Amino acid sequence: MEINIKWHHPLSLVDGSNEDLILNIEDIYNVYDGPGVYMFCRKYGLSIQPLYIGKSSNVQNRIRNHLNSVKMMKGIQNARKGEKVLIVGEFVAKTNQQPDRAISIVEASLIEHALLEGCELLNEAGTKRPTHQINFNGFKAAKNFSGTCLVVNA
Repeated sequence: MEINIKWHHPLSLVDGSNEDLILNIEDIYNVYDGPGVYMFCRKYGLSIQPLYIGKSSNVQNRIRNHLNSVKMMKGIQNARKGEKVLIVGEFVAKTNQQPDRAISIVEASLIEHALLEGCELLNEAGTKRPTHQINFNGFKAAKNFSGTCLVVNA
């Protein structure tokens, strides 16, 4: 199956104390309100590090729910340095594609990718797998194949 996701530009998370929130998005009504995936991230320069990856049939409503989660928003707020942002991925359906199935595949793939990259996610479900770092040295041709380091899940 071919699945298409259109990433939207990052939206900054700001102090939400005026709305009795820890963090907020200045214009929540501009957040995409259809099916898709999203990542709360820390952004530094041109790099991002996912802190939480999720999916929803209505991303805007799901984000609103998350903004009311004290545990999650404290986790994002207390993450290492970097601007805290929300990045939304809009599901672009092909004919007869089922959004729920497609975005579930995308979410699982993004979580797996983040874990393989060594990111520590705030997600509780599906991310508590031990990882191992394998370092390679020695014979150059073999090292060219394996690379110098692999991070794998057990």
